Amino acid sequence: MEIRIDSFRCGDDGQTFAAAMAYCREHSGTTLTIPPGVYTITGELAKAAQEHVMRGDWGGNPQRVMFNPAYRYDRGLDFAGQKGTRILAEGVTLLVDGFMEPVSVRDCEDVEIVGLTIDHKRKPFSYAVVRTDGIPREDGTVFAELVFAPETPIVPPSVSADGQPVRGTNLTLRYLFHDPATGKAVPSPLRILNIIDSGTAQCLVGPQVKDGMEFTCIHTYHARPAILIENAKRITLTDVTIHSQPGMGIVGNRSEDVILKRLRVVPSVGTRWSTNTDATHFTSMKGLLRFENCEFEGQGDDFTNVHGYYQEAVKRESDTVVWLREKTPDGTHAQSLDYPDPGDLMELTSHDTLETKETFRVADCTPVPEEWMCRVTFDRPLPENLDGWMFADVTRLPRLEVVGCSASSHFARSILIKTRSAWIEGNTFRDVQGPAIVAAAESWWYEGVCPADVVIRRNRIVGCGWAWGEAAGIVVKADADHPSGQSIRNIVIEDNLIDAPEKEHAIFCRNVDGLRIARNQTRVSGEAAVIENCVNVEYSRDLSDSSIVQKGR
Repeated sequence: MEIRIDSFRCGDDGQTFAAAMAYCREHSGTTLTIPPGVYTITGELAKAAQEHVMRGDWGGNPQRVMFNPAYRYDRGLDFAGQKGTRILAEGVTLLVDGFMEPVSVRDCEDVEIVGLTIDHKRKPFSYAVVRTDGIPREDGTVFAELVFAPETPIVPPSVSADGQPVRGTNLTLRYLFHDPATGKAVPSPLRILNIIDSGTAQCLVGPQVKDGMEFTCIHTYHARPAILIENAKRITLTDVTIHSQPGMGIVGNRSEDVILKRLRVVPSVGTRWSTNTDATHFTSMKGLLRFENCEFEGQGDDFTNVHGYYQEAVKRESDTVVWLREKTPDGTHAQSLDYPDPGDLMELTSHDTLETKETFRVADCTPVPEEWMCRVTFDRPLPENLDGWMFADVTRLPRLEVVGCSASSHFARSILIKTRSAWIEGNTFRDVQGPAIVAAAESWWYEGVCPADVVIRRNRIVGCGWAWGEAAGIVVKADADHPSGQSIRNIVIEDNLIDAPEKEHAIFCRNVDGLRIARNQTRVSGEAAVIENCVNVEYSRDLSDSSIVQKGR
């Protein structure tokens, strides 16, 4: 059945969309066409959240309030309960007024969204032009003023009875200086001296910051995503664009078969920032997760992070029954409980080394969200001592494919792989803060698992890793206190171009059983590749201008 949004016109845009979503819920297989235009969505909670954040009511890092299971928020387009819905939205912009979850693709099947753009009436960040005479002080810093654009003002602190500032916008949570002459980020320390008013702040910066450069800062880390995909199957996003979000762009959780075609998470014209944190983030997925010809720029963290969660046994009832708790510092990225299903396989993994001891099958599981735990019955007795060990659900790991995508000028890494099957081919990465591609479980963040069966081929990596990382292009490692053994398996790195002359290494690999490095072209200041504690290694020495160093086994 095909129908236009005009058929549901009632009140404001939000009410119209709610009526259309209710219709699609009752009529499976509906194709809903939305004419081109700008549609405003908002809510009382959304407006209040933005006001609280910008006014400083929720402290220097509002994530503590906005990123927890009890946080109340508004949703926009809500696909809950729908089957077979197709939204045709070419030329359509959802203009979000406030901080909310604009699109919720949850508890649904066979949904496709085509052509939708998400942006904000008031961006969830502030941007300014730097004014400075460039004269260094004795400590090497330079005095500067940040002159903020009227559309993204800051809030000066109010003053208590004793003359102390009590509220005001935090400008140093995560920020970026940008040189419009070169088109590149300029790393620099920042010390705020005084917030004069909503348009001006005085500060000290590094001497590399010049007059006329641009400054952008966010005002919260994680919150609700622009698009949530949760408990959903066979979801396709085609030609969807996300220009901004006070949190992540897309969060996928406990879903199956998600295809992203020509997804764009990029700044709007005239700005340098897109989403506050990750462009996309997928957890506890199944089936196929495919990025096809997508574009990512200016986000505050990875362009994707694909993983499951490590859980610790916090209470033991018997030799087969334990209570498990997910222990990431921020909780899950959907802020809903992670738990295994009956029949899932769970690996028992050392927190200290990331080596796997045994695998167990789940016979039964009772989620207890109010206690952030789940009661799990396994098919056979567990080891007597579980101290220092973690459980990971390896059934909920997708096949990851990233093909023909591009990423540039963003924080952290581009692709972070923690799954057991991945194909990364024909992508371009430019000026990324950290390494372009990282395959690494992280015990300290309780995100895993150690990857396996990963092919990284024919990618172009230019000027990446300028801020941190063992290598500019590709890093493969078990990230734990004392990584040992070969917990990562079957990695192929071939036919990539890695051009980063200011970085010492192009490739770094550790703790791998089955590693092939061949026909990569590199330009770095030191060795092309460093290989540590790996076995069954095959590599060629035809990497240009440099060599391979192998350490340990």
